Amino acid sequence: MKSIIVIAVLLLFLKAAVSCVDNNDYCLPEVSVEEPSIIVNSSISTLIATFNDLGSDVLNFSSIGEGLVIEGYVVSSDEAGNMYKVLAIQNKPESPTAAIQLAVDAVDMYAFYNIGRKVYVKLDGLGMHDNNGVLEIGKVNGASVGRIPFFNDIEKDHILRSSIVTEIVPREISSIADLNISHNSMLVSLNNMQAESKGQTYGNLDNTFNANRVFNSCIDGEKIIMRNSGFADFKAQSIPDMSGNIIAVIGNYRGDFQLFIRDTYDLDFTEARCDPIFGEDFQTATDDTNLDIDGWINYAEAGSKVWMESVYQRNGYAEFNPFGSGDSSNIVWLITPEINLEAQDNEMLTFQTQHAYPDEGHDPLEVLISTDFNGEEGGVENATWAPLPFKVSYLENFSSWFTFTDSGEIDLSAYSGTAYIAFKYTGSDINNENMTLNIENVKVSAN
Repeated sequence: MKSIIVIAVLLLFLKAAVSCVDNNDYCLPEVSVEEPSIIVNSSISTLIATFNDLGSDVLNFSSIGEGLVIEGYVVSSDEAGNMYKVLAIQNKPESPTAAIQLAVDAVDMYAFYNIGRKVYVKLDGLGMHDNNGVLEIGKVNGASVGRIPFFNDIEKDHILRSSIVTEIVPREISSIADLNISHNSMLVSLNNMQAESKGQTYGNLDNTFNANRVFNSCIDGEKIIMRNSGFADFKAQSIPDMSGNIIAVIGNYRGDFQLFIRDTYDLDFTEARCDPIFGEDFQTATDDTNLDIDGWINYAEAGSKVWMESVYQRNGYAEFNPFGSGDSSNIVWLITPEINLEAQDNEMLTFQTQHAYPDEGHDPLEVLISTDFNGEEGGVENATWAPLPFKVSYLENFSSWFTFTDSGEIDLSAYSGTAYIAFKYTGSDINNENMTLNIENVKVSAN
C-alpha cells in the first residue's frame, strides 16, 4: 500500500512538471515556501556605496554592523549550464537601480532559487570584493572572499527564499554606450542587435573553453561580447542569422561589459539583419603602420606622410598626423573601395572622427564622393569629387581631445552607380596646421 502511495505522488509531481511547459515558457512545479520572519535593514545600493567609499579590496560586513539583511530578486539561472556557481540578484523586479552577484558553491540552483524568486541575504560571516569588475558577495576567508558553502544550512544561515515569485521585467538599455557599472549583475534588454558574424554557434564545438561572441547594434554600430560557457547545453546551437532583442545579465571583465544569457530563449531574433552596404571598423589595424587595408587607397598628393593604422586600448582606427614631417604641404587621401549604390535606395553614410592637438582656424578634413573615379591612384586627382556635409570632432568640440564624434547621417540618395568615398586631409607641418585626426566606423547603409 505504501509503495502505491509513493508512486501516485511521483506521478502527480511529474504531471505538474510537464504542465509547466507551454509554448516555450518554462517554470518549476509550485512548491510551497513559507515566508520567513525576517527584518530587512540594509540594501544592495547601501552595500555598493559602502564598498566604494571604503577603497579597500574586501569589505567584511562585520565591520559595518551585525545582523545585516538585504533583499533582492533572482535574475540568473544555471539551468542551461551557462552560469556557474553564481546568483545574480537585483533590488526590484522592474526598473531596478542596483544589483549584485552572490558566489555560491553549488550547481543546479535554478530549482531552488528560480528566476523571479525574492530572497533575503543574511550578511553575517559574508563580505564583498571586486571580482575582475563585478562586485560579488561571498564567504569571508581571512583577507579574501570565496564562495558561500552550500551545505544543508545555507538557507538558514545566509540565503533565504521568500514565498514571493514575480515576473522580472528587464531594464531597457537604449544603447550599449549607455551601460555603466550600476548595470553589473542586472537583467537588461538590448534592442536591434545582431551577431557580428553569420553562421556562428553559441560555443566552441571542439572544446569546453568559454567562447566570446561579438554582437553589434543596428542603431549605432556599438559592439559588446556575449560570453558563453563551454558547458552550456546550447553551445552547439547556431546563433540566428537575424536581428532582434537580447535579454541578458550584465557581466564585466576588467572594464569590458559582457552579456550572459540564461538560455537561448533570451534571444528574440526575428527581423532581417542590418548589415551595411559597406562597413569598415579598422579592427584589423596593425598599430603604427601605413594603412594598407584591402581595397582602400592611401594616396599622398603632397607631402611625405600617409594615413596610418593605429590601435589604442584594442580599438583600431585610421590616423593622419603630419607633425614632425617638415612638409610645407600635406594633402593626403584615404579612399574607400567601390560601393554599389544601385542595389538599394536611400543610402546614407556615417563615420566617426576624433582629434588631438588642434590648431585654431585649421579645418583639415573634407569628405568627398565620386562616381567617375577609376579606382586607381593615378586617377585620384582627375576624378570629379563632390563635397559631402558632415559633423567633425574639432568643430563640434574643439577642446575635447581623443573623443569620437558621430558624423551624423549623410544622405547619398542623389548618387547612383559605383561610388567612392574619400577622406581628404589638407595641412602644413611648417605652418603649424598639423592636428592629429582619426577616422573610425565608416559605414554606408540603406534606410
